[in-house]
Amino acid sequence: MSHLSNRSVLLALLVCGLTAGVWAQSSAASSTAAPMNVQHSEFSVQLSGVLTRNANNTPTTRVATNSAGLLIGYRYHVNSWEALEVEYGYTRNGQSYFTQGTAPNAPATNSFVTANMHQFIANEVVTTPRLFNFLQPFVLIGGGAVDFRPRSGVGVSNQLRGAVNYGAGVDFHIIHLGARLEYQGLLFKVPDFNNPALRVNKWTHIAQPSIGLVFTF
Repeated sequence: MSHLSNRSVLLALLVCGLTAGVWAQSSAASSTAAPMNVQHSEFSVQLSGVLTRNANNTPTTRVATNSAGLLIGYRYHVNSWEALEVEYGYTRNGQSYFTQGTAPNAPATNSFVTANMHQFIANEVVTTPRLFNFLQPFVLIGGGAVDFRPRSGVGVSNQLRGAVNYGAGVDFHIIHLGARLEYQGLLFKVPDFNNPALRVNKWTHIAQPSIGLVFTF
């Protein structure tokens, strides 16, 4: 893993550490407050679209295919305004790396890699109390890691990238079952699968709109 990749992983770990610190401090404060009528735990399953921004750094351009994905999460409500969330995300997509010839008469190259992408994310979530007893908007920020596992391609291997995550959405609660409409954005360094010929040295962005079910208990 390159030096810049190590820095991105450290950045994501720092975000996670700050998230955990804020949550721990809020937990300590809430322990002294009067009990609140809050359903503390939520389990969510969502279908998502994984829309990846292309990246260019002469002479290499990387283009990723868009794909469908799965998000599975657990959210613990500290109180009616704050929650801590962990998420796992999965998708499979293809990534094309086009490199122009850097010398006269040198041929261009085009490499295509298909890979499984696993997301491991922790988020700090700010929510409102339930509005009209069923509606609950929220915003979130966090970080973690994205694990790329190639299924095809020449000279490629597994690679881990640090990531920063942000998002917003709304829950529709009906007793213990509800629906979630959400948008998340994920920032990380473009993977090169440990192959110098695929190195772009740019950060990319994934937009993840999603919809799914929420089980509250």
